[in-house]
Amino acid sequence: MPEKLAVLVQNELNLNLNEIFSDAVERGIQIRHLPLYHTQDEKEVIRAARDCNYVIAGREPWNLKTLAACSKDLKLIVRFGAGYDTVDLMSATEFGIAVANAPGANARAVAEHTLALMMSVLRNVTRYDRELRAGGVVSKMSQTLEGTVALVGFGNIGQEVARLLQVFPVRVIAYDPYPNYEKAAELGVEIVSMNQAIEQADIISLHLPGTEEMRDFIDSKTISQMKDGVYIINTSRGSVLDEQALAKALKNGKVAGAGLDAFKIEPFDQNSILKRLPNVVLTPHAAAVSTQGVRGVFESCANTLSCFLRGQPIASILNPQYRFYSREYKGA
Repeated sequence: MPEKLAVLVQNELNLNLNEIFSDAVERGIQIRHLPLYHTQDEKEVIRAARDCNYVIAGREPWNLKTLAACSKDLKLIVRFGAGYDTVDLMSATEFGIAVANAPGANARAVAEHTLALMMSVLRNVTRYDRELRAGGVVSKMSQTLEGTVALVGFGNIGQEVARLLQVFPVRVIAYDPYPNYEKAAELGVEIVSMNQAIEQADIISLHLPGTEEMRDFIDSKTISQMKDGVYIINTSRGSVLDEQALAKALKNGKVAGAGLDAFKIEPFDQNSILKRLPNVVLTPHAAAVSTQGVRGVFESCANTLSCFLRGQPIASILNPQYRFYSREYKGA
């Protein structure tokens, strides 16, 4: 029986998946395209992938239940993007399932969106638009992009943001638990401690993984350490930011404005207090969605699958120890 590849993400560019995954197709692997639109329904995930050997995954849950149901055939999950907080790596490893992601493939798209949110918030772009459509402009004053920008997280996306900021009269500082000093020097970025980043910044841009350790990384205590009138941008994961604490700070002026592309509840909760605040720009987790970015992620996923099929090292493997639990290692 031929092996199967389940592509569970949308193909909005109408790419020829047989061409993108040509290496797999040449090996007789059948492609099943069944976009799940980031469903959280475990039964839906299991139905889509139960008899598949390889999966290109969106933000659907790959937890103990879904992994167990698919573990008989499943060998590899490739996350369509950099984030992997929806995958239970420990359980995947114990089932002998390799997990990889696609870091950096959409970094430029997310970085540009980050800069767009900064400019929209600082220059009141969306606020002016709303007021003009409603019959007149109330807000007049806006801010130019200057001062100190703190990048909280200095991986592929944070570095790309730093590159884009080079044309502005700003000081760029960055915090990362595993800082890349060579890249920081190349981009003119100063590596600082977390406290320094939070306390010195006029604009804080979040580029953190959505892991349990990073949950509510920015909370009321952290916000209290920030400058009055700070701006916060989040194009990473909704879980890293305490939305209630942010809303309170936006109301009392501690935070002058925010640009958010990720939320605790997705799709965006229409009852969220953030929706009613005029000094917030909201976008629907769309930072990575560009023609070039999406194509790049598809190509990155295809390359990862090819490496796996050829037995070659996978640069973005997230659980290399899976090998010790795989059927091949156990001699099954």
